[in-house]
Amino acid sequence: MQVNAALRRPLVPALLGLTLLAGGCKSLDTLGTELSGKRTYESVPARFVEVADQRRLPDAGGGSMAALAASLQKPSGASARSLDGRDPLPPGTRELAGAEPLQRYANQVLARLLKAWPHAKPSVTIVVTNNPAYVAEAVPASTILISQGVFVNSENEDELAFILAHEVSHLLLNHMDADREHAAQKTVEDTGMGTLLSAAPRSNPEMARNAALIYTTYRTFQDTVAHPSWARQQEDEADLLGFDLLEKAGYNTNVFQVVMERFADDARKQSAKAEEERKKLEDQINGLMASGQYSAGINAAFKELSAGPSKILGEIGKQLRVGHNSAEQRFADLSAYAVREQLFESAARDKNTVGYEKAVFQGTALKALSRSVLVQRADSLIAKERLAEAEAALKEVAKGGFESDPYLRITYYRLHTKQNRPDLAVKDLEVAVKSSSAPPEAFDLLIAEQRAAGRASQALAALDAKERRFGGSERGYPLRIRLLVEAGRMPEAGSVVERCRAVRGPVVRECEDAWSQATVASLSPPR
Repeated sequence: MQVNAALRRPLVPALLGLTLLAGGCKSLDTLGTELSGKRTYESVPARFVEVADQRRLPDAGGGSMAALAASLQKPSGASARSLDGRDPLPPGTRELAGAEPLQRYANQVLARLLKAWPHAKPSVTIVVTNNPAYVAEAVPASTILISQGVFVNSENEDELAFILAHEVSHLLLNHMDADREHAAQKTVEDTGMGTLLSAAPRSNPEMARNAALIYTTYRTFQDTVAHPSWARQQEDEADLLGFDLLEKAGYNTNVFQVVMERFADDARKQSAKAEEERKKLEDQINGLMASGQYSAGINAAFKELSAGPSKILGEIGKQLRVGHNSAEQRFADLSAYAVREQLFESAARDKNTVGYEKAVFQGTALKALSRSVLVQRADSLIAKERLAEAEAALKEVAKGGFESDPYLRITYYRLHTKQNRPDLAVKDLEVAVKSSSAPPEAFDLLIAEQRAAGRASQALAALDAKERRFGGSERGYPLRIRLLVEAGRMPEAGSVVERCRAVRGPVVRECEDAWSQATVASLSPPR
């Protein structure tokens, strides 16, 4: 009878009360600030470092909410290898073998930054991971994970210092405990609601459904709006404190612009990749329909259509869950903060580029970096027209019998193209395609180079090799037609056109266009 009476009471006030008791008011306050348009730096009237200790979050480890959540959770299995016997590394994280020189260097930079922290200094462990991406992360046990990609893509010590300053700021402000508190709150709420629903009277299933719907709405709001808003404020605070530590340590603070540009570039690449996947699916559906396979085409289309709403909601959820503001917004906020505090001098300080190059790209530190990230660095140097440095990096990668690595040869191809050495560039691609691990890109580049040089027969040979390796000869019909015409092999080109017509679908129009354009071009008098 007591359970029935409890279920008859409105559930929303009870859930909101539970949230407030669990500290959810912090999230709601933060959300209110965010919705009002007020930026985090505007809530601090002076230098953030001067008030940072007041904004430090309380320890949650011994709190009642954490203890209650721990008692409700099922015992977990064996944990992953840990750094200190208590907290495991995040799943999939691997330390970079032989990275001790890089770790020592990062520790020196961190020690310089922490001199500017006027309060008790934590003992921080830095782990260099084998991740080639440009990423760093603060994790429990006062640990900072920093990828080898950060070392390779950074251009000076100041940039590395900004990234470390941001991550150590999370530790100084105790943001790790805030994450634990939110996780504990969710465990308690989910368990409590589960208990209520399991005890609901079977005679009133509608009441149980309504209760479940109300709670699901509340949980969605917490997970996709309130908590991410709280997380975004934490990231803003880490940006501000990191900026202050960087400035007080004597580094060039203007490097935050480069870091934000790198983040924005990565976001654009991810967006382009998603659009490419969408286009591939669209082409597949159109191809099936045009070739007369209506059933398969309709099924694929309806499957995509039915998944549409959930995909849209999923994308919205991803955006709302993002723990950082956009790179552009973070750049604007830090710029406004620097202007307000009149921190102009620090942006003109000399950057430590020479010392950085020596610490990262010479001696034992260089040997720890994997070949893939060094090739990545060489690509970056080529794009910046720093060709001599790029060539030195590639020579380092080639040591130890890796001269035939296809990705290395493709990068050499880009270098030799920039150096206006076309013969070497083509030889690079010819070496690359001989490897069993050569990507389709290597073949495509070789075909384009041979064709541009008027060597249609050699381009056809490269196309043959690509199709033997990867298949897809039907998709290659239009290009094959053009190359056969350019090589003067008209009867063979006509045969390919006929084979293409039998395939049906969008490729038929492409084949017809290729035949028309190639034959017209072949009849045109030379200029």
